[in-house]
Amino acid sequence: MKVALIQVDGKMPNLALMKLATWHKKRGDEVTVLDMSTLGRFDRIYASKVFAGGSGIDLKSELPAEIECEVPDYELFKVSKGEKIGFTSRGCIRDCGFCIVREKEGWIREAPFDWVNGAEKVVLLDNNFLASPQWREKLEYFIRHKIKVSFNQGLDIRLINKDNASLLAQIWYYDLKFRKRRLYFAFDDPHLAQIFKEKVQILHEEGIPSARLIVYVLVGYNTTFDEDFKRFQILNELGCLPFIMLYNNTRVPLLRHFARWVNKRYYKVVSWQDYLERRG
Repeated sequence: MKVALIQVDGKMPNLALMKLATWHKKRGDEVTVLDMSTLGRFDRIYASKVFAGGSGIDLKSELPAEIECEVPDYELFKVSKGEKIGFTSRGCIRDCGFCIVREKEGWIREAPFDWVNGAEKVVLLDNNFLASPQWREKLEYFIRHKIKVSFNQGLDIRLINKDNASLLAQIWYYDLKFRKRRLYFAFDDPHLAQIFKEKVQILHEEGIPSARLIVYVLVGYNTTFDEDFKRFQILNELGCLPFIMLYNNTRVPLLRHFARWVNKRYYKVVSWQDYLERRG
């Protein structure tokens, strides 16, 4: 067969499509990655959509077991040599109202780890890496083998302690493109302000400067704008890099202006009030 793969959204290579590519190639099929402008005549087309519309079409849909176990086709998706992408755990201990992970994947559980063998760089898709019962063994493995790691889905700030902060500080942690030293966290609940400050201090004491922390701030869900702005101020005072996340891509003008002012780092050169006045 001639098979087409379409990645509808997302900046990083789609793991499901990469596994589908491997599965079809093993069966002698011709596999092509398309964008929406190059659609032609194919016997079968797969498209994977992560963000818009939720987790695909159905929260319970999964790859067949014989495809899920395949090694992703990194070459077809132009993933750099030595880089691997995947999960070392699935599910989460939290049950946040804005998140689909617990409904889709259930409670935290281990996933295969042997896929990281031989990797120079690893992009982790774990929903709550530090909640994994084997977080210590995994971190020590990354340190021992000098693997560069991108905790792409973020880490749970509430689970930070001196033990895991000390190990994180020894890891070569990076952003998705492996260019900048970055760790990702979230500050979604205004009531966690004091806890957040304490955990950032622990990270600092163990050798992770706040300037390397990108912190997602969910707005437009169940908070007021005053609460949203206060969270930004706290992060700015701590020296972290805040990033505003618009819940369901909300169209509220005030929140969209706020997201642009923060995410583009305009707050470093112009006050919020001046920015609003200039935007009219």
